[in-house]
Amino acid sequence: MRTRRFRSALASSSTRLALAWALAAAPAAAATEAALALRLAELETALAKRPALYLVLEPAAQRLTVRARGLVLHTVELRALTLLSYRPLFGGGEPPQLAAPAVWTVEQGPGDTDRETIAPTTLRPYSEEEEMAPPTPTPVPGGTAAPPPGEREKPASYRVALDNGWQLFLVDRPPRFGWLRRFAASAKDGWLRVRGRAPAHPPLVTLVVDAEDARSLHHLFRTGTEILVAPAAP
Repeated sequence: MRTRRFRSALASSSTRLALAWALAAAPAAAATEAALALRLAELETALAKRPALYLVLEPAAQRLTVRARGLVLHTVELRALTLLSYRPLFGGGEPPQLAAPAVWTVEQGPGDTDRETIAPTTLRPYSEEEEMAPPTPTPVPGGTAAPPPGEREKPASYRVALDNGWQLFLVDRPPRFGWLRRFAASAKDGWLRVRGRAPAHPPLVTLVVDAEDARSLHHLFRTGTEILVAPAAP
């Protein structure tokens, strides 16, 4: 009889301890969420003070927005967001950790090669001869004239090198992970190692968006562009 009472008292004590822990953890979680929200606001305030455009990646809301001075200029809905890291058959290591909120800076992007208009350093009188454009070549019958450089259609799939060791990978369809592709990648990796070349496989933050959205963002990913990243979950 005494044994039963002891077990019953022990179980009741464990229940009270579990309930007390849950009640104590709830305010702690709320405090952590508030701290993350405050940190996110501080980072965006610093970005909004400058006239440059910046991007905001919100994994929980599945969207990427273009902003300036804190105002939303354009919103792109994400069809999927996936973290990809390559692990070779031999060797390798873990990719750098991703923390949020944080600001990622583009180290090299596809927008670096896009044409941009640069204001002249000096003002000169208008000259009609200098402003005359060269004649447009006549297209071949049955063909179409090639667009001038810088005005060709932007790709719907490209990579953006970031300062945190990762790459942003924009695609218009989810990547495929079949065993045949994995085997081909491993074979290519092994062949490069046999030839004395160390293959580079940076981890990827893959954003699946519509093709038109990927093209519209192409020119924004230039060296120095900053991307504010919100926490993945509230």
